[in-house]
Amino acid sequence: MRLNSTNNKFIFNFPVDFIEPWLYKNLQNVMDKNFIPYETVLEYINSTIKEIVFPSMSFDNVEQHIKRGKVIAHKPSKNIHDTFTNEIDVTFRSVDSNMNYFILVQILTEFYLNNKKHAISDFSIDILDHHGDKIYTILFKEVLLKSIGENRMGYQMFDISEKLFTVTFRYNWLKIYYELNDEDETTTSKSIYDIPIDFKPGKLDKTENGGTY
Repeated sequence: MRLNSTNNKFIFNFPVDFIEPWLYKNLQNVMDKNFIPYETVLEYINSTIKEIVFPSMSFDNVEQHIKRGKVIAHKPSKNIHDTFTNEIDVTFRSVDSNMNYFILVQILTEFYLNNKKHAISDFSIDILDHHGDKIYTILFKEVLLKSIGENRMGYQMFDISEKLFTVTFRYNWLKIYYELNDEDETTTSKSIYDIPIDFKPGKLDKTENGGTY
């Protein structure tokens, strides 16, 4: 009998350059003033991550009407990466009088206004087995900010129950690698999307030199 999947056996942290160096320094002053017990603001933000949602995948079949009204479905020609919703939802616990929420607002605002930064560095999710060994890695590439959820405050809200908010990112490319060698962490498979395709180049695929793109 196989073990049921455990939903908390994963590692996800924002990349080191998620925050610009000058902003690291400014936000560190805020943390020191409020006695936040973390060495860096990135560690603080990572500690408040509650969950991450892997996007759903769907295939919109193309339909064709033939005689007598019969509808025939065909496989679509959409790129395999676009069969996903191409969105990542990261949910956080709001802590320390919503401080992590507004720190994230500042970090994401800086990214939006920074014309030299066209995308956020790759997001990586490491999936672990029940022994804590890595089984496979999910990589989201060319990540962009899409939205940050609202933060509701109210004079009538006296309870101290857990309060959540969500940041939604969009990505352009997805890679999934199986970790094949426990002794060598650099040994991985090809992405599961690197599948050999029976491709016969047509006229539009040929270059001026007679080769193919």
